[in-house]
Amino acid sequence: TLDLGRGEWKIYNKPLTTTTSASNTSLDVMAVNIEENGKKTPVNYVLPPGITRETDPSQSQLLQQNEQSMVLRVNQLGSKDARGVYKTTSYDMRQYKRFQMFVHAEAMQSAPDLKDDELAVFVRLGSDMVSNYYEYEIPLRLTPAGVYTSNKLEDRETVWYPENMFNFPFSVLTDAKLQRNRESTSTASYGIPFVVFDKNNPKNTITIVGNPSISDVENIMIGVRNKSGQVKSGEIWVNEMRMSQFDESGGWAALANLSVNLSDLGTVNVA
Repeated sequence: TLDLGRGEWKIYNKPLTTTTSASNTSLDVMAVNIEENGKKTPVNYVLPPGITRETDPSQSQLLQQNEQSMVLRVNQLGSKDARGVYKTTSYDMRQYKRFQMFVHAEAMQSAPDLKDDELAVFVRLGSDMVSNYYEYEIPLRLTPAGVYTSNKLEDRETVWYPENMFNFPFSVLTDAKLQRNRESTSTASYGIPFVVFDKNNPKNTITIVGNPSISDVENIMIGVRNKSGQVKSGEIWVNEMRMSQFDESGGWAALANLSVNLSDLGTVNVA
Protein backbone atom coordinates (compact mmCIF):
# COMPACT_ATOMS: atom_id res chain seq x y z
CA THR A 1 0.00 0.00 0.00
CA LEU A 2 1.20 3.51 -0.79
CA ASP A 3 -1.21 5.27 1.63
CA LEU A 4 -2.93 7.81 -0.61
CA GLY A 5 -4.95 9.24 2.26
CA ARG A 6 -1.95 10.55 4.18
CA GLY A 7 -0.51 14.03 3.81
CA GLU A 8 2.60 12.89 1.95
CA TRP A 9 1.58 14.18 -1.46
CA LYS A 10 2.80 17.65 -2.44
CA ILE A 11 1.64 19.84 -5.31
CA TYR A 12 4.17 19.93 -8.15
CA ASN A 13 4.72 23.62 -8.88
CA LYS A 14 7.10 23.33 -11.83
CA PRO A 15 5.73 23.37 -15.42
CA LEU A 16 4.57 20.03 -16.81
CA THR A 17 4.16 21.33 -20.35
CA THR A 18 5.67 23.89 -22.69
CA THR A 19 2.28 25.41 -23.52
CA THR A 20 1.17 28.66 -21.93
CA SER A 21 -1.29 27.88 -19.15
CA ALA A 22 -4.15 30.01 -17.92
CA SER A 23 -3.04 32.45 -15.24
CA ASN A 24 -5.91 31.51 -12.92
CA THR A 25 -5.35 27.74 -13.06
CA SER A 26 -5.41 26.10 -9.63
CA LEU A 27 -5.18 22.60 -8.18
CA ASP A 28 -6.81 21.78 -4.86
CA VAL A 29 -5.84 18.56 -3.07
CA MET A 30 -8.39 17.24 -0.60
CA ALA A 31 -9.91 14.03 0.74
CA VAL A 32 -13.34 12.51 0.25
CA ASN A 33 -14.65 9.69 2.46
CA ILE A 34 -17.62 7.44 3.04
CA GLU A 35 -18.63 8.90 6.42
CA GLU A 36 -18.57 12.61 5.58
CA ASN A 37 -19.37 12.48 1.86
CA GLY A 38 -21.89 9.66 1.59
CA LYS A 39 -24.49 12.25 0.51
CA LYS A 40 -22.19 14.50 -1.48
CA THR A 41 -23.52 16.18 -4.64
CA PRO A 42 -23.46 15.87 -7.61
CA VAL A 43 -21.94 12.39 -6.99
CA ASN A 44 -21.88 10.85 -3.53
CA TYR A 45 -18.96 8.76 -2.34
CA VAL A 46 -19.20 4.98 -2.61
CA LEU A 47 -16.60 2.28 -2.09
CA PRO A 48 -14.58 1.12 -5.12
CA PRO A 49 -15.46 -2.34 -6.48
CA GLY A 50 -14.10 -5.14 -4.32
CA ILE A 51 -13.17 -2.83 -1.42
CA THR A 52 -14.65 -3.31 2.06
CA ARG A 53 -14.35 -1.14 5.14
CA GLU A 54 -11.93 -2.51 7.70
CA THR A 55 -13.03 -3.15 11.28
CA ASP A 56 -11.08 -1.95 14.30
CA PRO A 57 -9.81 -5.08 16.13
CA SER A 58 -9.00 -3.08 19.27
CA GLN A 59 -12.69 -2.37 19.97
CA SER A 60 -15.06 -4.74 21.73
CA GLN A 61 -17.79 -3.87 19.21
CA LEU A 62 -17.54 -4.26 15.44
CA LEU A 63 -16.59 -0.69 14.56
CA GLN A 64 -16.01 0.02 10.86
CA GLN A 65 -13.19 2.38 10.04
CA ASN A 66 -13.57 5.25 7.61
CA GLU A 67 -12.57 4.76 3.95
CA GLN A 68 -11.37 7.67 1.87
CA SER A 69 -9.76 8.79 -1.37
CA MET A 70 -7.55 11.65 -2.45
CA VAL A 71 -9.22 14.39 -4.52
CA LEU A 72 -7.53 16.40 -7.28
CA ARG A 73 -9.80 19.34 -8.18
CA VAL A 74 -8.52 21.39 -11.12
CA ASN A 75 -10.00 24.79 -11.88
CA GLN A 76 -9.58 26.59 -15.21
CA LEU A 77 -6.98 24.16 -16.53
CA GLY A 78 -5.66 25.45 -19.85
CA SER A 79 -5.71 23.47 -23.07
CA LYS A 80 -2.98 20.77 -23.14
CA ASP A 81 -1.86 21.91 -19.69
CA ALA A 82 -1.38 19.60 -16.71
CA ARG A 83 -1.23 19.75 -12.94
CA GLY A 84 -0.16 17.08 -10.47
CA VAL A 85 0.98 15.97 -7.05
CA TYR A 86 4.07 13.92 -6.28
CA LYS A 87 5.53 11.79 -3.54
CA THR A 88 9.16 10.90 -2.78
CA THR A 89 9.61 7.14 -2.46
CA SER A 90 12.15 4.33 -2.71
CA TYR A 91 10.60 1.31 -4.43
CA ASP A 92 11.97 -1.62 -6.38
CA MET A 93 8.96 -2.47 -8.53
CA ARG A 94 10.65 -5.37 -10.33
CA GLN A 95 9.28 -7.75 -7.69
CA TYR A 96 5.71 -7.06 -8.83
CA LYS A 97 3.95 -7.56 -12.14
CA ARG A 98 1.11 -5.02 -12.16
CA PHE A 99 0.33 -1.44 -11.15
CA GLN A 100 -3.25 -0.68 -10.08
CA MET A 101 -5.29 2.32 -8.91
CA PHE A 102 -8.99 3.23 -8.91
CA VAL A 103 -9.94 6.56 -10.56
CA HIS A 104 -13.20 8.52 -10.59
CA ALA A 105 -14.00 11.68 -12.58
CA GLU A 106 -16.93 14.09 -12.47
CA ALA A 107 -17.89 17.53 -13.70
CA MET A 108 -18.15 20.23 -11.06
CA GLN A 109 -21.43 22.06 -10.54
CA SER A 110 -19.68 25.35 -11.31
CA ALA A 111 -18.38 23.99 -14.65
CA PRO A 112 -20.89 21.43 -16.01
CA ASP A 113 -19.67 21.63 -19.63
CA LEU A 114 -16.99 18.94 -19.12
CA LYS A 115 -17.36 15.88 -21.39
CA ASP A 116 -15.87 12.39 -21.54
CA ASP A 117 -12.19 12.11 -22.56
CA GLU A 118 -11.55 15.85 -22.22
CA LEU A 119 -9.54 15.30 -19.05
CA ALA A 120 -6.99 12.54 -18.57
CA VAL A 121 -5.23 11.25 -15.48
CA PHE A 122 -1.60 10.11 -15.60
CA VAL A 123 0.95 8.47 -13.33
CA ARG A 124 4.68 9.11 -13.60
CA LEU A 125 7.27 6.74 -12.17
CA GLY A 126 10.97 7.55 -12.21
CA SER A 127 14.05 8.96 -10.60
CA ASP A 128 12.75 12.48 -11.32
CA MET A 129 9.66 14.02 -12.87
CA VAL A 130 11.33 15.92 -15.72
CA SER A 131 14.22 14.02 -17.31
CA ASN A 132 13.82 10.31 -16.44
CA TYR A 133 10.35 8.84 -16.06
CA TYR A 134 7.68 6.48 -17.34
CA GLU A 135 4.21 7.95 -17.77
CA TYR A 136 0.92 6.09 -18.22
CA GLU A 137 -2.14 8.17 -19.19
CA ILE A 138 -5.86 7.30 -19.26
CA PRO A 139 -8.62 9.53 -20.77
CA LEU A 140 -11.43 9.80 -18.23
CA ARG A 141 -15.07 8.81 -18.52
CA LEU A 142 -17.30 10.99 -16.33
CA THR A 143 -19.75 9.66 -13.78
CA PRO A 144 -23.18 11.27 -14.31
CA ALA A 145 -24.76 13.14 -11.41
CA GLY A 146 -26.88 10.91 -9.20
CA VAL A 147 -27.26 9.08 -5.93
CA TYR A 148 -25.37 5.80 -5.69
CA THR A 149 -24.96 3.07 -3.08
CA SER A 150 -22.10 0.80 -2.11
CA ASN A 151 -24.54 -2.12 -1.84
CA LYS A 152 -24.87 -2.37 -5.64
CA LEU A 153 -21.95 -3.46 -7.79
CA GLU A 154 -23.33 -1.57 -10.80
CA ASP A 155 -23.34 1.64 -8.75
CA ARG A 156 -19.76 1.10 -7.66
CA GLU A 157 -18.68 0.48 -11.26
CA THR A 158 -20.50 3.64 -12.39
CA VAL A 159 -18.75 5.84 -9.84
CA TRP A 160 -15.46 3.99 -10.38
CA TYR A 161 -15.62 3.08 -14.08
CA PRO A 162 -13.37 0.07 -14.89
CA GLU A 163 -12.00 1.86 -17.98
CA ASN A 164 -10.72 4.68 -15.71
CA MET A 165 -8.74 2.23 -13.58
CA PHE A 166 -4.98 1.89 -13.79
CA ASN A 167 -4.38 -1.82 -14.24
CA PHE A 168 -1.35 -2.44 -16.42
CA PRO A 169 1.65 -4.80 -16.24
CA PHE A 170 5.04 -3.20 -15.74
CA SER A 171 6.15 -5.02 -18.87
CA VAL A 172 4.28 -2.49 -21.07
CA LEU A 173 6.57 0.23 -19.72
CA THR A 174 9.79 -1.69 -20.27
CA ASP A 175 8.62 -2.87 -23.72
CA ALA A 176 7.92 0.74 -24.72
CA LYS A 177 11.40 1.72 -23.56
CA LEU A 178 12.98 -1.06 -25.63
CA GLN A 179 10.97 0.10 -28.66
CA ARG A 180 12.18 3.66 -28.12
CA ASN A 181 15.78 2.50 -27.85
CA ARG A 182 15.52 0.55 -31.11
CA GLU A 183 13.96 3.47 -32.99
CA SER A 184 16.12 6.25 -31.55
CA THR A 185 19.06 7.29 -33.68
CA SER A 186 21.09 8.91 -30.89
CA THR A 187 21.13 9.36 -27.14
CA ALA A 188 20.11 13.01 -27.69
CA SER A 189 16.62 11.84 -28.64
CA TYR A 190 16.20 10.29 -25.18
CA GLY A 191 15.30 13.76 -23.91
CA ILE A 192 12.35 13.95 -26.33
CA PRO A 193 9.13 12.32 -25.05
CA PHE A 194 8.51 9.01 -26.84
CA VAL A 195 4.77 8.26 -26.93
CA VAL A 196 3.10 4.95 -27.85
CA PHE A 197 -0.37 3.51 -27.33
CA ASP A 198 -0.96 0.59 -24.99
CA LYS A 199 -1.77 -2.36 -27.25
CA ASN A 200 -4.09 -3.85 -24.64
CA ASN A 201 -5.94 -0.54 -24.11
CA PRO A 202 -5.61 1.54 -27.30
CA LYS A 203 -7.05 4.70 -25.69
CA ASN A 204 -4.26 4.79 -23.11
CA THR A 205 -0.81 6.18 -23.87
CA ILE A 206 2.68 5.46 -22.55
CA THR A 207 5.40 8.11 -22.52
CA ILE A 208 9.12 7.52 -22.00
CA VAL A 209 11.61 10.30 -21.24
CA GLY A 210 15.29 9.76 -20.52
CA ASN A 211 16.48 6.47 -19.06
CA PRO A 212 13.99 5.51 -16.31
CA SER A 213 14.07 2.25 -14.38
CA ILE A 214 11.43 0.54 -12.25
CA SER A 215 14.22 -0.93 -10.10
CA ASP A 216 14.68 2.35 -8.23
CA VAL A 217 11.57 4.54 -8.33
CA GLU A 218 12.34 7.66 -6.32
CA ASN A 219 9.30 9.73 -7.29
CA ILE A 220 5.66 9.02 -8.09
CA MET A 221 3.37 11.63 -9.61
CA ILE A 222 -0.41 11.62 -10.11
CA GLY A 223 -1.60 14.32 -12.48
CA VAL A 224 -4.50 15.63 -14.53
CA ARG A 225 -4.11 16.79 -18.15
CA ASN A 226 -6.53 18.79 -20.30
CA LYS A 227 -6.85 17.00 -23.65
CA SER A 228 -9.40 19.42 -25.14
CA GLY A 229 -8.88 22.70 -26.93
CA GLN A 230 -10.61 24.77 -24.26
CA VAL A 231 -10.16 25.66 -20.61
CA LYS A 232 -11.70 22.94 -18.43
CA SER A 233 -12.39 22.22 -14.76
CA GLY A 234 -13.11 18.89 -13.09
CA GLU A 235 -12.81 16.73 -10.00
CA ILE A 236 -10.79 13.51 -9.87
CA TRP A 237 -10.72 10.91 -7.10
CA VAL A 238 -7.87 8.40 -6.81
CA ASN A 239 -7.79 5.47 -4.41
CA GLU A 240 -5.99 2.23 -3.53
CA MET A 241 -2.74 2.75 -5.43
CA ARG A 242 -0.91 -0.53 -5.22
CA MET A 243 1.45 -3.01 -6.81
CA SER A 244 0.10 -6.54 -7.23
CA GLN A 245 1.06 -10.04 -8.37
CA PHE A 246 4.26 -10.48 -6.41
CA ASP A 247 6.82 -12.45 -8.40
CA GLU A 248 6.96 -15.85 -6.73
CA SER A 249 8.83 -17.67 -9.49
CA GLY A 250 11.45 -20.13 -8.25
CA GLY A 251 15.15 -19.95 -8.84
CA TRP A 252 18.44 -21.78 -8.23
CA ALA A 253 21.24 -21.05 -5.80
CA ALA A 254 24.59 -22.74 -5.23
CA LEU A 255 27.42 -22.53 -2.70
CA ALA A 256 30.96 -23.65 -3.53
CA ASN A 257 34.02 -23.97 -1.30
CA LEU A 258 37.63 -24.56 -2.43
CA SER A 259 40.63 -25.25 -0.25
CA VAL A 260 44.12 -25.38 -1.83
CA ASN A 261 47.30 -26.37 0.00
CA LEU A 262 50.36 -24.71 -1.59
CA SER A 263 53.00 -26.99 -0.03
CA ASP A 264 55.03 -25.02 2.50
CA LEU A 265 53.73 -21.65 1.31
CA GLY A 266 50.32 -21.87 2.96
CA THR A 267 46.70 -22.70 2.40
CA VAL A 268 44.17 -20.77 0.28
CA ASN A 269 40.45 -21.02 1.04
CA VAL A 270 37.96 -19.66 -1.47
CA ALA A 271 34.14 -19.62 -1.03
